[in-house]
Amino acid sequence: MLAGLILFVVHYCMLNAWTGALMNLIEAGVVFVSYKREVSSWAKHNFWPYIFIFLYIAAGWATLKTSSDFLPVIAQAFGALAVWQKNPRTIRFLMLAPRPLWFIYNFIVGSYAGMTAEIFIFISVIVGIIRFDILHQTEKVSKF
Repeated sequence: MLAGLILFVVHYCMLNAWTGALMNLIEAGVVFVSYKREVSSWAKHNFWPYIFIFLYIAAGWATLKTSSDFLPVIAQAFGALAVWQKNPRTIRFLMLAPRPLWFIYNFIVGSYAGMTAEIFIFISVIVGIIRFDILHQTEKVSKF
């Protein structure tokens, strides 16, 4: 995931979409801290989402060119809150909110890769909601 985020940073830089680039760079930090939460006590603190939300807002403000630059900031705030949830249902529903915001931003900046990624993420979240929250299917572990 970190590699994908870094590639999106480069992608947005090439489009001169600096807000998108910084949002993905900060998201790499979110992923790193979230990963470390399992093994390091420093990463377990509940203040992390608020630090990342502050960073998203500051980065959005620093790169603001048009009002559409706030779309990924709002999207990432939802994402930062979602990552820190323990209930998978809450995570799934919180992860719905960023999808249209990122899609619109990607459309405005001309990121076809970003729009495609958002479509796949949106479908994935919807499938998860249908399977686990509506149909109440349990996750089956494959034995390969």
